[in-house]
Amino acid sequence: MSYQTICAGFLQGDPRNQSVMDAAMKVAKEREAHLTGIHLVPPLNLPIYAAVPFPDDMMSSYYTEADADGEKLRATFEAACKKAGVDSREWQGGARSVLSVLEEIAPVTDLFVLAQHASGEHDWLVGEASLLLGVPVLAIPEAGKFETFGKKVLVAWAPRRECARAVRDAMPILRDADQVVVLRRDVHDDARDVGVGAYLSRHGVNAELTHVTTDEVSIGDAILNAVTDHDCDMIVMGAYGHSRIREMAFGGATRHVLQHMTVPTILSH
Repeated sequence: MSYQTICAGFLQGDPRNQSVMDAAMKVAKEREAHLTGIHLVPPLNLPIYAAVPFPDDMMSSYYTEADADGEKLRATFEAACKKAGVDSREWQGGARSVLSVLEEIAPVTDLFVLAQHASGEHDWLVGEASLLLGVPVLAIPEAGKFETFGKKVLVAWAPRRECARAVRDAMPILRDADQVVVLRRDVHDDARDVGVGAYLSRHGVNAELTHVTTDEVSIGDAILNAVTDHDCDMIVMGAYGHSRIREMAFGGATRHVLQHMTVPTILSH
C-alpha cells in the first residue's frame, strides 16, 4: 500500500488550517501523491434556545464571508503546492457540510489529514472521521509546529483488529521511519511480541518492542509518556469505539489521545 491520494480538510475559520496544510503538503510531496484540499463550511445552526429563525440576510452574510475566506484559502493552497512541488492537486470549495462531504470522497482517498480539536464545537471531528470513513486519519495537534514527523514512530499495539488495521494503514510511514517503537501494555508471556516483530520485519520495518504496566497510569497516559520517553514524533494507534453520529463512545485510550495528543497521530478503525 502507498498513499497516492491524500485529502486535507480545512474547517472554516480554523486557526489550525495552516498546520493541516503544511502536514498534508509534506506527506504528498514525499509520496509524490495527489492532494485534494476541501474547504469545510459547517452549516449556520440555530441555537437551541432561540425562538425565531435566523434572518435571511444573516444566513447570506455567513456564507458570503465563508466563500470569500475559501477563495483566500484556495490561493494559499495553490501557492503552497507550487512551492512544494505538488503538481497533482485539486481544490473543492463551498462544501456546506463537514462529515458528509468527507464520506463522499473517502472511497477514493488513501489518507485524510485533519486538525485535532480537544474541545469545542468540532471536538467530534477526528474521532468521528476515524470511525466512519474507513480511511486512516492523520490528526494534527492543536498546539505546536511539526516541520518533521514520521522519523520516530510509536505504535500503540494490542493483538486486536483496530491495531492491526492501523499498522497496515500506516505501513508506508513505518517502512520509511528511522525508528519504530511498539508499545504493549500489561504483557504476559504470550509470544505475541515475536509475531508482531516478525510481521513488521517482513515489511522492512525494524521495530523495537517495549512494555508498560498500567497499574498506576492509564493506557492513554502510558502512550503519551512513551512518546516523550522515546522522543517520538508520531503515534500510530487503533481507534476504538462506535459512532451514532455525534453520540460517540470511545475506548479510554482513544478518547485520552484524541484530547491530549502532542504529536501527529494516525488513527484507524
